[in-house]
Amino acid sequence: MCSSLWSLSLQSYLLVYYIDCMPLSEKDYRWNFIVDSIDFALFSLGMTFGSILTLFPLFAKKLGAGNLEIGLIPAIANLGWGIPAIIGAKYAEKYPKKLNLVLKVTLGERLPYFFMALIAFCIVPYDKRIALYLSLLMLAIATFSMGFLGPPWMSMIGKVIDRKRRGSYFAMGNGIGALMGIGGSILARYFLSNFPFPINFGYSFLSASIALFMSFIFLALTREDPDDDNNKDVSFYEYLKGIRIVLDNLNFKNYVINRILVALSNASTGFILIYTVTKFSVPDRIAAEFTAVLLASQGISSFIFGPIGDRYGHKIVLVWGRISYILALILLIFSWKIYFIYIVFILIGFLNSAGMVGDSAFTLDISPDKRKELYLGVLNLLISPFSFLSPLIGGKIADWFGYEILFLYSLIFSLISLIFFVKYVKDPRRLIQGGDYGEKEKSFGSN
Repeated sequence: MCSSLWSLSLQSYLLVYYIDCMPLSEKDYRWNFIVDSIDFALFSLGMTFGSILTLFPLFAKKLGAGNLEIGLIPAIANLGWGIPAIIGAKYAEKYPKKLNLVLKVTLGERLPYFFMALIAFCIVPYDKRIALYLSLLMLAIATFSMGFLGPPWMSMIGKVIDRKRRGSYFAMGNGIGALMGIGGSILARYFLSNFPFPINFGYSFLSASIALFMSFIFLALTREDPDDDNNKDVSFYEYLKGIRIVLDNLNFKNYVINRILVALSNASTGFILIYTVTKFSVPDRIAAEFTAVLLASQGISSFIFGPIGDRYGHKIVLVWGRISYILALILLIFSWKIYFIYIVFILIGFLNSAGMVGDSAFTLDISPDKRKELYLGVLNLLISPFSFLSPLIGGKIADWFGYEILFLYSLIFSLISLIFFVKYVKDPRRLIQGGDYGEKEKSFGSN
């Protein structure tokens, strides 16, 4: 009897192992497209309730934050998304299934929003200063966890989503998430209008944590086959030497330079709402309305940008995004009525969707399949110091010279970044003519 049970258990184990190691089928790709799009959408919804572009800066302002501390919000986020990426890349190479690493660390990017709600409910009424710094700490934990998981998650997506539908995947997740975020922004507007501070922000952060938990459930349903190659484990110092290997790829190096210029041009994004509130004396609930406008624009444009990028290459999507930002900055400089700000947030929505859809897909395309995690980690590592300093510089420019000069500074760097990108960064999809895209992508990335 025991022998039969042992035999049955061994057969079951071998069957599970065999299924786990089987290459993904078309059915698996379709399944992953659905569950990972829902995960992406719910995660985006969660970010709506804790938006670092609108709601979080306003929360910090009400806690007594100055321009430098408000500039810390995008600075912390940018640093968190960048610096830990190289560590996440190194760890990811040791995991045949990237999903296992992602599921281990992802609570670090989700739980802080629950603690932000507790801070709003329990600490703000007693000490706003401590609440401000604790909230910034929670933001740092969340974004540093996101940064660590960037390379393993992107590497996983590169495996589990059909390469010919990457743009459509990012468009679907970002688009649905943005449209769901409209409902979230309406709910956030209800919280801000009908409940006193800080309870109103507490409800918003609590809603974020609920959406992020639901997102986790769908993430865990991803089907991923393990890597064939097991990379040799090396010291972190040796791993950092891989930066030279990455930068030997001229097209990738130019892409890194372009992203640095983009980071410098984004110095003003965290101050758009503060500028609007200061100049036009609008009530707090308007922040939720701007969020809704931004998300509607972001969602609708995502459904357009994704298929266009898949068909014609994602470089054209990124060019449209930069042009949208340039137009938004020009409007900010010359705006004299509140209606112009709504147009600004529509254009910022175009920029966001171009970045989330175009940059994500373009990065996967330009990084070779071999050592993809290293390429992703190096990219985030090299741009992170500039992403961190840029909003801090923006805060000081706003203090010394005013917001209009800050927007002019961003406009100049936006024009430089657009010209550089168009002239020096080549789209790998357009370089490859004929034949199998996947095979030629590998050879292109290694040159």
